[in-house]
Parts: sequence; structure tokens; C-alpha cells
Amino acid sequence: MIADVTAVVAKRGRCVVAVSEGITDPDGQAWAQKVTATQERDAHGNIQLSGTGALGDYIAGLVKAKLNVKRVRADTLGYMQRSFAGFASEVDQKEARVAGRMAVQYAMADDVDGSVAFERTGNGDAYGIRCFRTDLVNVARETKDLPDNFIADNGHDVTDAFIEYAMPLTGGLPRIAKLF
Repeated sequence: MIADVTAVVAKRGRCVVAVSEGITDPDGQAWAQKVTATQERDAHGNIQLSGTGALGDYIAGLVKAKLNVKRVRADTLGYMQRSFAGFASEVDQKEARVAGRMAVQYAMADDVDGSVAFERTGNGDAYGIRCFRTDLVNVARETKDLPDNFIADNGHDVTDAFIEYAMPLTGGLPRIAKLF
């Protein structure tokens, strides 16, 4: 990561690093777990990875020390991104409404010990979902890692296979004017 940040800073004069709270070391241990002072756990026994800022602070300190730069900032979004509903894709908005309607139907039938789940039925133009109820034991405390074929050989970028998978969920990428 440091080598890539160095290369980007040399080329562009600045660099933005986006990191998932769930990134792991080669042994599979979450970095957030390794760098947090507390081992707070959620209701399902998982280490609380988000909201502490510890991972961002650790990476900022690492970049600052290794690159000998004075100004490095880390922002931990937590729930902030949920405040921007206008940026949710049409697909995300539609699927959220489907999940909400199904949850109400289950609750009205006094079926309250489960969760609404989606199963993907296609890709690209054939993208679709099958919506169903599943027991909480099938989703609580479970983590699903990004498949290896979605992670580039450099270990920190995504492959074209991931972009193909994600594109139907986003409805396409936004067009942004190039300033430089």
C-alpha cells in the first residue's frame, strides 16, 4: 500500500485511500481488530469493526511515518453515507422497498424471528433477485468475504469480474467532469 501511495503522490501530488473496515492481514485477522484498543463486540459476538476510527488513524499514522509527510487525514464514515439517500442507486432503492414490504408482510403474519434475504438470479442485463425469508441464524454473526476472483493480483484493487458483478447494483457509474 505504501508503495502505491508513494507512486500516486509522485504522479498526482495527492492520494485518497479508501479502506473497508473488514480488510484482513494474510492470516485472515481483521486489521481493525489488530489496531483497536478495545475489543468491543456486537450483539452476535463479532468484533466491532466500524465507528471507532482506529483503523483510519492507524493507516494515516503509517502513511505519515513511512512517507515523512506532515499532512495526512483519516475520516471514518460510519453511518454518514446513509444520510445521502439521494445518491442511492435506483436498484438499491427498489430492492429496499421490496425488502420493507416483505418484512411488513412477515410481521403482520406474526413471523418476526427471521430476516428478508435476496438471492441474485442473474448478471448484467439479466440481473434480478429472488426475495425470501430466512432464519436469523443463517445471517447473524456471519461474514461473507469478497471472493478471491474479485480481488486483483496486487491484493488491494478489484478485478473486471467484480465490476461486472457490481455494475447492475449501481445502475452505472456517475459521470464526473475531469478538472485536471
